[in-house]
Amino acid sequence: MDRLIRASDLKRQRAWTDTLIVTLLGAPDALSPNPHGWRAPMRWYREDRVLDAEATAAFTARAERLDDAVAWRRDLPTRSFAPTEIEHLEWLDDPDRIALFHTPRRPRMRRPRRAAPAPPSAPAYEVLRLFDPTTLDHR
Repeated sequence: MDRLIRASDLKRQRAWTDTLIVTLLGAPDALSPNPHGWRAPMRWYREDRVLDAEATAAFTARAERLDDAVAWRRDLPTRSFAPTEIEHLEWLDDPDRIALFHTPRRPRMRRPRRAAPAPPSAPAYEVLRLFDPTTLDHR
């Protein structure tokens, strides 16, 4: 029986991106509920499909362009799971017939910082003098 790899592990441990996953692998082979709350279900791909996709020219060209800060992950072993280890696993009937519409993330737009107000040229307060200090008698 084939072992399964999570999409999140493909991204974290094998330097894949969401766009590559959708382009080279297509629909997942199985889904399971996400244990981290009300989020999208976890996508599972057969290990043999992942290895076949990594052997393609499109993936190897991208892997050669990886930055050294990310490329070292490719040498680490990737977690894979037997289908019996995954709770509530739901196999998709025919992943090739399922259409995926992947919307790439928009780059984060930073708001320009507001310029700090210029410091006032003169003090914004006035000293109130109730008496003339020169007329004080110092003892």
